[in-house]
Order: sequence, then structure tokens, then C-alpha cells
Amino acid sequence: MSMNIVSLVRALLLGLALMLANTSPGGGQAQRTLYERLGGYNGISAVVDDFADRLFADPKIGKYFVGMGTDTREMFKQKNKNLVCNVTGGPCKVISRPAKTVHAGLGITDAEFDIVVGHLSEVLDKYKVPAAEHKELMAIIATLRKDIVER
Repeated sequence: MSMNIVSLVRALLLGLALMLANTSPGGGQAQRTLYERLGGYNGISAVVDDFADRLFADPKIGKYFVGMGTDTREMFKQKNKNLVCNVTGGPCKVISRPAKTVHAGLGITDAEFDIVVGHLSEVLDKYKVPAAEHKELMAIIATLRKDIVER
């Protein structure tokens, strides 16, 4: 049962990375990669660590991580850091499957999806992700709902 939330988190982070990869700086400035604009690996790590810790501690979502020991939780974070790093132009390597494939048959609910999205939104606010990027990310995450939620 914990795999459905793990898969949901991966899909949300992929959505974040894809949204941010489609932004570009204005004013004819030399374009930096999204990875660089997010503060590189350290910036991405801070967001993913905070986001994952919120999921682990959540009274409704946290139950899906109960069987994960400290090492497994760290691996969960690392895999998600690598995913965001990779899709934002950083040096990390990740292999991902489409959200629909990953979540097929897991029975993820709208309520579970909303809780995870809420935590992501809070973390983006905490790290002062600009409003335009935050709004775009939430719009991308909303498009994932049809591929993730089954009941």
C-alpha cells in the first residue's frame, strides 16, 4: 500500500520538474538551466527533503511510510532528488515510467492526491518559489490527477 504514495510523490516531483523546465528567464538574458535557477543540487535537495519529511509525518499519508526504515526513507528522498535534478537539466541520472503506468491499480483517492499536493504547495511557499512558477506547477500537478486518481 505504501507504493501508491511513493509513486504519487514521484509523479508530483516529475510534474514540478517538467513545469519548471518550461520556464525561461526574460529580458534576453543568457538562459541558465532550471537546475541552476533552483540552486542546483543543494536547492533541490532542501525542497525534496522537506516535502518527503512532511509526507512521512502526515497523520493520513504517513501510514503509507510506516514500514520504511530510515535507510529506505533516505533512498526514497534520493531517488526523488535525482528525478528532479535530471529533468531540470542537472547531471543526475533517473529512469521514470509514465504516471498512468506507475499508478495503475493502486486505487489512489482524490483525498490522498490533495494531501500530497497540499504539502508540495506549502514547501514551495516555504522556499519562496515565485508565484508564477508555483501557479504553473499546481496547474501541471492538476493534469496528473486523471492519471493517478482511480477512486
